[in-house]
Amino acid sequence: MRIGILTTGNEHEDNRLAQAAEQRGYSVKVLHLLKCSLSVCMTAPEIYYDGEPISNDFDVIIPRIDTPLTEYGLTILRQFESMHIPVTDRARGIALGRDKLRCTQKLLKHHLPFPTTGFAHSKEDFDNIINMAGGVPLIIKLVEGTEGVGVFLADDKKHALNLLKTFKQLDVPLIVQEFIEESAGTDVRAFVVDGEIIACMQRQSQDGDFRANVALGGNTQSTILTDLEKEIALKAAKAIGMNIAGVDLIRSNKGPLVIEINVAPGFTGLEKITGVDVAGAIVEHAAEKARLAKIKASEGVIQTAV
Repeated sequence: MRIGILTTGNEHEDNRLAQAAEQRGYSVKVLHLLKCSLSVCMTAPEIYYDGEPISNDFDVIIPRIDTPLTEYGLTILRQFESMHIPVTDRARGIALGRDKLRCTQKLLKHHLPFPTTGFAHSKEDFDNIINMAGGVPLIIKLVEGTEGVGVFLADDKKHALNLLKTFKQLDVPLIVQEFIEESAGTDVRAFVVDGEIIACMQRQSQDGDFRANVALGGNTQSTILTDLEKEIALKAAKAIGMNIAGVDLIRSNKGPLVIEINVAPGFTGLEKITGVDVAGAIVEHAAEKARLAKIKASEGVIQTAV
């Protein structure tokens, strides 16, 4: 089994995945995204790494694409898909997860709960979406962002309007979202691999921040999900087409609400807290993808011959 890890460069987690693959007897190579290039043509399409062709080198690709290089990463990933090389998650699912507004609309389509969300292009509609989200305080988020970056708490209407108008002038799309006061500073991460929740943790802000992200200094501990929380987390990952995802929930007075689906979720902290071999689960899922693809290809050859 030959596994490629297409990454933007989280060395610690890339090494954990590589270690998990090698422990299982698989061949593995870390592919740094910016060293990849493409030839897109009918006669000899190719993917290059450091100038050398690699399209025949892998049975499956694990994408680990962080936000700053999303577009280039998805371009490379689509080339693997176009050349029928199995991937653990497809570019369209990752793109959907990265767009908070489109992701929320998917949750709506699948009847999954989330905080009331508003979006407007015109400044004349800002008052309306603030009121629609329940007024202030409220959350304002960049449509694209992760690890709590680009997420703001507006305490009063003047603050909210100032943020909206400022980013509007910079042509940066924002959404407003209902502030769930009872869960401020606390959320739950459910780590999904291939339709199962393999580990989960609760994150708690340590400095009064309304965001609980570990990247911002949040404290973590293992937790147990309710059956409803498990159901919502699994359905949320499935709704956007992700096999590997970190689904973030908050526990509100109205029940669990989805606040984000992370499509390149960190896992080493989760492994330390829970003792679960998350990297191993990801690698085994990748290997199963490759095995199924070989079976399907073999069946296709037999059907053609008949």
